[in-house]
Amino acid sequence: MRWEENPHGSRLAWVYGMVAASILGLILRLGYLDVVCGKSFQERVGSSLTTRLGVLPNRGWIYDKDMHVLAYNAPSVSVVLSRFGVQKDLYPSLARKLAPILRVDEATLLHRMQENPWDKEVQLFENASNAQIAYIAEHQSSLPGVHCVEDVRRVYPFGSLGGHILGYIQPQPASEAQAYRRAGYLPEQRVGITGVERQYESILQGQPGYRTWQITSSGVPIKAFGLNPAPKPGESLRLTLDAPLQATAQALVMQQLEKVRKQHHIDPTDAEAVMLDAKSGGVLAMVSYPYYDPNWFIQSANYQKHRAYIENTRLTPIINHTLTSPRYPGSTVKPVNLLAAMDSGVITPYSRIQDDGKLMVGTYEAHDWMPGGHGLVDVPTAIQKSCDTYMYQVGMWMAHWYGGLPGGVSLTGWNQRDRIRGLNRMLDWEWKFGLGPKTGIDLPGEAAGRFYANDSVHHSIVPYDLLASERTMSAQHYVPNAGLLYDNAFAAIGQMQEFTPLQLAVYAMTIANDGVRYKPHLLEAVLSSDGKRVVRQVKPEVASRVRIPASHLRAVKYGMYKVANVQGGTAYRAFRGAPYTIAGKTGTAEVSQWGKKTDISLFIAYAPIVHPQVALAVMVPGGGESSDVAVPLARKLLDAYFAERRQSDKEKLQALERWPQSAAARATEHVQLP
Repeated sequence: MRWEENPHGSRLAWVYGMVAASILGLILRLGYLDVVCGKSFQERVGSSLTTRLGVLPNRGWIYDKDMHVLAYNAPSVSVVLSRFGVQKDLYPSLARKLAPILRVDEATLLHRMQENPWDKEVQLFENASNAQIAYIAEHQSSLPGVHCVEDVRRVYPFGSLGGHILGYIQPQPASEAQAYRRAGYLPEQRVGITGVERQYESILQGQPGYRTWQITSSGVPIKAFGLNPAPKPGESLRLTLDAPLQATAQALVMQQLEKVRKQHHIDPTDAEAVMLDAKSGGVLAMVSYPYYDPNWFIQSANYQKHRAYIENTRLTPIINHTLTSPRYPGSTVKPVNLLAAMDSGVITPYSRIQDDGKLMVGTYEAHDWMPGGHGLVDVPTAIQKSCDTYMYQVGMWMAHWYGGLPGGVSLTGWNQRDRIRGLNRMLDWEWKFGLGPKTGIDLPGEAAGRFYANDSVHHSIVPYDLLASERTMSAQHYVPNAGLLYDNAFAAIGQMQEFTPLQLAVYAMTIANDGVRYKPHLLEAVLSSDGKRVVRQVKPEVASRVRIPASHLRAVKYGMYKVANVQGGTAYRAFRGAPYTIAGKTGTAEVSQWGKKTDISLFIAYAPIVHPQVALAVMVPGGGESSDVAVPLARKLLDAYFAERRQSDKEKLQALERWPQSAAARATEHVQLP
């Protein structure tokens, strides 16, 4: 059939024409889009990229025992660099433009931009001012990748109050950055560096979340989408610390040092005081002078302002000497060494000697601190008057030295057996009472105590490894050594060992508890992030129990009672008329500090005598005799403790609120650098 004879021919022609026209239109449209609009579409595609950025969790707060806030988070704005789409060769230009605005050294900014190159985003500056935020917003086109994000900053509202206890947070140390990444940390997360902030980092930090952002080709976020997952805030902490008591203690320590400097013309560089809850081991107050303010470490500008003080190697203000600096304990160890002597059977609670002020220790004439001696002395009197001669004798008797070598024993045999057994038994009793081992307190950086012995071959004092010596003695029944009888006698008066103030406080607490030693601690409870709910309560932990015959304990406790409550006691003058009854022991250790001969002033105590509530240790290196510094300071500290028991919550809060304006709180600003 011919075409002209097809009745539908005209209709098909129309359809074919429409199809051809549509195809031609599509071709023309594609050409237009490609040639004319291609560049515009590329820009639009570039502005529609997305990325997943971390969201910081809210760090947990820190409270004292009565829920006074010691560390919290305040709103802040940080300046960050998003590395997506920003070429590295632009970093120097960005650093140069931002340096005068952020008031940060150009090299420092460049270093921050370049470090940890695997991170999508890097924090350049925190706590930006309104003017800095406005500048960055107005100059966004010339600052590719640089933008501002909401953040929080750590605040320690009472400044230097308990600074050594709380510690501080800072950016992750470069040496630990990879470890933090593996643990799931964001690069901009600040971490605890020391103190409670470090110890309980895993509890306080929380877990970061993530949010998807639409960003421009230069890496600037323009639209936020949902959180997946949402950040999980860190849990908060309630400490055993009594903040008002801590404030009073810090003020009293500084006042006592100022007083002794004026009256005795000496200049102690540090001083320590520790107060423990005698029935739990909870730290009520822990003072290490000189003080520092954790807020200084939050921003580099603040750190630079105080850098000379912070980094002073003589003052060492950032060191918590209460747990990191063992020193000679002097006569404070006499009570436990007398318990060791009674346990070994060389004396009884009623053993007496006639003290004429000196005693031959082998071929060495050792003198008592009191010229002419103390006359007839028994165990309680030896503690009350701190009789050195009695202790020299005890040290020699424990070594089986009764005026000379035991019959049928050579000097070498005695030195390797009897002398070492006697020395180890004495030091082992010190160890049982917490003098020597780390206490296990929940703070980083604790140091163990140290023991020493004479090396008669090289004429020097060398470290003495008590545990190794005991193992050797157990295995082969003798310990080769070059020590002297002098070691045993002088260890008995605390001149051959070094302990921290915290260990001394634990020791005093153990005597107060009749041989029960609690592990000291600062954490009282883990709370919900808002602080309203207890997640976990910390229970007191017994570290050890020492069995002590009642008659032995009575003799020692009576002697410690006489120290402060009976005329002739070495602390009687300071505690006369106190509205409470204490048991204590003074100590004065002779040392060389900064090339000069000086004394460490010491005092340990617990109070009241019946049902003790608090145990205390005070140590002032370079402070002279105990009666000059440590004892009067201890009296003031215990007065403050018992006075606070009678205060209302309102009065405690008022005392705490006055702290920031006190001389002690501002002491760090005006300290004279040596």
